[in-house]
Amino acid sequence: MAVLPTAKPALDLASHKPFQEFRVATLDELVKTLETAGQGIDVLAIKGVPHLVCGKPLANILVQTDAVKHVPGDLLAIYQYCEGCKVAVRVL
Repeated sequence: MAVLPTAKPALDLASHKPFQEFRVATLDELVKTLETAGQGIDVLAIKGVPHLVCGKPLANILVQTDAVKHVPGDLLAIYQYCEGCKVAVRVL
C-alpha cells in the first residue's frame, strides 16, 4: 500500500500585506521563515533589476505549494528582497 505524504500547515500569507515593506535581516532568514510555515520555496535572484531606492539587485522568492512543484496554478505568493536595504515586500 502506498504511503501518502502528510499535509503541511498553510502559510499565513495574510500577515504580509501586498506591497507593504517589512524589515528582514537576511534573505536566508526570510526563506527559513517561509519554509518553516510549510511551503515549497524557490529563490531566484534576478540580475539587472535594481531596487529603485538603493540600486542593489533584487531577489525574488517564489512561494508555492510543495505537493506539485513548478506547475501553473500552485504559486501562492512572490516576495522581493533587497540585500542593501534589508527589506522584503510581498508583490503577489
